[in-house]
Parts: sequence; C-alpha cells; structure tokens
Amino acid sequence: MKRLNWRYCFSVVTLLAVCCFSMAIAAPPLSEVSRIKLVNNNNLAQKVLVVSSYSTQKFTKDLFDVIKIINESSQLSGDEIVKLHIISGSGNPIPALGISAQDAEKYVEVNSKFNSSDIWLQDCMEICSAELKGTGKLVTAVFDSNRGRGLGRLPGILAEMWDMVYFKNPSNAQSHGDYGGNLEVTPFDDIMVAGDTITAQCKKFFEDNGYKDRMFLGQTKWLTVGHIDEYVMFIPTAWAPGGYSVVRADPLYAFDLIKNAPDSDLAKITAYDRDFLLKVKRLLNEQMKDPNAGQGTREGDFIALNYAINDIIEENVGRLKDFIRKSSKDLTRDFEEVSWPSLYEGSGTTTPRGCCAYLPGVVNMLVVRDHLIVPATHIPSFDVAIEARLKAQGNKVHFIDDTPYHTSMGEIHCGTNVLRDPVRTILTKEQVEKVQRVRGSFRQIHGER
Repeated sequence: MKRLNWRYCFSVVTLLAVCCFSMAIAAPPLSEVSRIKLVNNNNLAQKVLVVSSYSTQKFTKDLFDVIKIINESSQLSGDEIVKLHIISGSGNPIPALGISAQDAEKYVEVNSKFNSSDIWLQDCMEICSAELKGTGKLVTAVFDSNRGRGLGRLPGILAEMWDMVYFKNPSNAQSHGDYGGNLEVTPFDDIMVAGDTITAQCKKFFEDNGYKDRMFLGQTKWLTVGHIDEYVMFIPTAWAPGGYSVVRADPLYAFDLIKNAPDSDLAKITAYDRDFLLKVKRLLNEQMKDPNAGQGTREGDFIALNYAINDIIEENVGRLKDFIRKSSKDLTRDFEEVSWPSLYEGSGTTTPRGCCAYLPGVVNMLVVRDHLIVPATHIPSFDVAIEARLKAQGNKVHFIDDTPYHTSMGEIHCGTNVLRDPVRTILTKEQVEKVQRVRGSFRQIHGER
C-alpha cells in the first residue's frame, strides 16, 4: 500500500478548510434578510476606501499619513487596524505614493480585482448592514446606487470580495439624489437623513426595507449636486444628548470670522479668492453701519446669497431635530448642535439655486474612530475655530488639502467610503446614558447653565 504524500494531504485539508470557511462566511441570500440598516459614524471603521488616480495621488498619500497616525496613536492591532483600501487608476499605486513596503504591508490594501480613475467613491454605493430574520443579527452589506459610470461594477465586486449582502437601487434614473452622499443616518436612533433630491423609487425602497416613518428629507434642490452631506453631518459625542452632535454648515459664522480676521489670514488661498474675500470683508464691515451697502455688486450678492442659504440650513436642521424628537417619542429632547464656518456660491440672492461650496466644505468630512479628517480651508481662523471645538468634544482633527475633489464640487466625504463594523461602536448606549446621568446630577446640584 502506497503512503500518501504528506504535502498532498496537507494541501487537501487546507483547501477543504478554506472552502468550508468561505461557505461559512458567505453572505446570506436576500430571502433571509429582514431589513437594510445603514451604519453610521459611530460604527468602528475597518477600511477607508479611496481612488488613487493621477489627480488624487497627493490626497491619497496625505490620507494614508492620517490613517497611519490613527493606527499608531491608538496602538491598534489585529482586527482593530484601520486599513487604507486603494482602488488604483492603473497599476501598482504604492511606488508613486512613496509609502514604504513595511507601512504598505501593515496599513494598505490595493484592490486586485478592479481599477478605475473615477474618484467619487461615495457616489456609487452606501456600505451598510443587513439585519437577518429571526436572529436580528447584523451582517455587512452594500447598497449599489445604480450610478453606473467608472465605478459602476465596484459595489458588486466588493460584495463578492467581502461576502456582503448586495442591495441594488431599483431606480435606473442615475440621479444624484440616490448617491451615498445623500443617504446619511444618525447614531443610536437610526433616523435616515436624505435630501429631497432622492428619487421616489429609491425612497420607497428604503421605506419598504426598514425606514418607514424613520426617514427625514432635507432640502437639497438648491445645491447643484444636491447631497445632504453638503451641509449636515453627525459626530459621536459621549456628553451630547442622544450620543452625537449635529454638525451644520454656518455661513454667518464664516462671515463673522472673515470680518474680524487680519488680511494676512487669507494669504494662503488662491489670489482670485483672496482678492474677492478681502472685498467681502470690507463690505461686511461697511454693512455694520449701512445694511444696504454693496447692493448689486458681486460681493453684495454673495453675502445676500449666503444669508439666504443660512436660513435654509437653519430651518432644515430645526425640522430634523423636531422629526427626531417625534420619532423617538421624546418631545423635550435637546441636541448638541455644532456650527462650522462654510460659504457657498451660486445664483439668487433670496432663492438660492445651483449652489456648491465656495471654500472647501468642512462639514463634508470623514469620521474614523475619534478622529475627524476635514477639508483644509487654508484660512487659519477657520481651522482654529474648528479644531478648538473638536478638541473640546474629545476629537482629534486632521486637515487635508482636498483640492481635486473641491474643484469638482465635492469634498473628502464625497471622494471616500468606509467599511464599518455593523456591531462594534466608538460609543455604546450605556456609556452615553452614564454620562448623561452624571451631567443631570451636576445640573441639579449647580443649577442650569
């Protein structure tokens, strides 16, 4: 009787083990899914996705540097490590990025099954989770926005690579309103927040799959791209009521900072924008004496437009808070609202239309654990104001130049995507409740502030 070659036996056993493991972790069919559940910024990031093309090489390298800092400063190891998952425009992107082989092995993945120079990773999909019938277990999933174009096949490829449940937008309109940047969700209370540019078919899909009476529609038709992430975002915050802060764009705050900033504060932005903002600064100060000053001028129309936009944002954030109160059946609930300086350009002085961020839109950021990756405005007073508030909340902020995205009416959130753990979170409900009890006791002892 011949002896079996041990290497052959080992190979067979290994192959069988791999096959069994693959079968064990294969994504369940849609028939076993009870609902789609969007993940939020409180879910722990596992992979940050970015496209490294000719135009975004520097941004990708800067993003890698931040990912490395996050891993090393928090001493993450094993499955806690946050990886940068790169979709390459062509070939191996590592040499061009100047990332060492050791760092690349530890913190980088290059997608081996797909290449594209389409940089809008948030547009093509929403990486989310699916809840299984009977058990309530959450597994990773992806919602394919059905956008098509360069990244059109990526959601399906990732679903196969990472064993994710695959949902597809029933609408074939390829509408901006169905893209991932227009589909957000609040931590803890799971309220879906979308812009009113969402198609009726896409809206119905989410209502039929878990978000009936739990979907808030904000006004986004005044924006060219029309995404809710252009003016509102949510940051997990332990001491905030509900466990998160509502971050909103605030043109009036931006005007206050510009009005009081030294001229040298604008030195780092492009000459055209610098000269225009200096005119805006002078006019803002003139309007303190004469509110009608500058009417009909470009800078006067710009100021009027942003006042009107501020009213829209103010109204919509107010409606959002009321919607959450009613949905959570907590009509007296308070919110931590954080205003960040933001300015827009577009048409109309009383009825804004065709608008986009004039300076890099800081609200359109990326949240990775307790780190916030924010578009750099290149205006020191803006960055100082943002960083000071974030540090007070216990966050760490990293400013990145996102020019390739900003000049095409997008920012960091638009150009990236994140695979998040559907179960593990930065903050737990118990942690938030504990902090709120302590805050409540403090207020009772010392009185309301």
